[in-house]
Amino acid sequence: MIQLIKRPSYLLSRILKVRGMGNAFSVPGFARSISSHSTRGKHEYRPADFLRHEGRPGPSGTTKLLILNQPITNVEVFQRVWRHTSYRLCADGGANRLFDMLSGPLQSQRAEFLPNVIHGDLDSLRKDAQDYYTSQGVHISRDPDQESTDFGKAIHVLTEGAEAHQDIVILSSLGGRVDQGLGLLHELFREYRNHPDVRLWLFSESSVSFILPPGVNVIYTALPEKYFTPNVGIIPVFGPAVISTTGLEWDVKNWKTSMGTQVSTSNHVVEEPITIETNEIVLFTIERASLPA
Repeated sequence: MIQLIKRPSYLLSRILKVRGMGNAFSVPGFARSISSHSTRGKHEYRPADFLRHEGRPGPSGTTKLLILNQPITNVEVFQRVWRHTSYRLCADGGANRLFDMLSGPLQSQRAEFLPNVIHGDLDSLRKDAQDYYTSQGVHISRDPDQESTDFGKAIHVLTEGAEAHQDIVILSSLGGRVDQGLGLLHELFREYRNHPDVRLWLFSESSVSFILPPGVNVIYTALPEKYFTPNVGIIPVFGPAVISTTGLEWDVKNWKTSMGTQVSTSNHVVEEPITIETNEIVLFTIERASLPA
């Protein structure tokens, strides 16, 4: 049985509007910190925690998994992330991707990886996937709102009535179509603004990416444990910023960065941890390595 969800429509802009490109980028009225620290406080990140063998909760203790409608290319990464989450949601066609990944020789494991809910407008959910998950008692809910994306619908469900300081791991892709990749970054930015106490971790084909708020950000890469390669980037995709770094091969101090001028890509971790201080939000990305045994 599919439950129909009715709620007030909210308009989600498909275009990220950057205001005042000649000055520091700012968005009036949105919270800048994703933790209980002050606006420009200290924030710590341990992305390797999601990739360890142990099935303990993620960094916040309240960690949820969002599977979007993109191919799941690494089964081992998926299984480890799954074990570190306590609630799993497939956004519409994301259920197809989960169903398809656990096919062929992996079909016997399909019943071990049942999401808590499948949610969206359900225009992409295939009948074979729907029939299977319905038979397994998975809750399926439909939100017909056409002014929101499946990503936005899913985040609304995952954050409604939730405790503060939770983590949401997103399985998706930044490959393929450029407009879809940029659209996904736009949605990360929007949900960061809407839910400043929620940490969003994007696991794409080969990287882990997340937003760094203003202040001092300390990132424990666990590089000696070989979950990640040294390759990192600090990308001002949401507007100009001024950054200072430690622990990188090419550290900078009070360095102005913006799209179209200068950005820190293909940098390398040389010390643990690394720190990135920024006056505005930036996107941090680090390349995953082949998982250690």
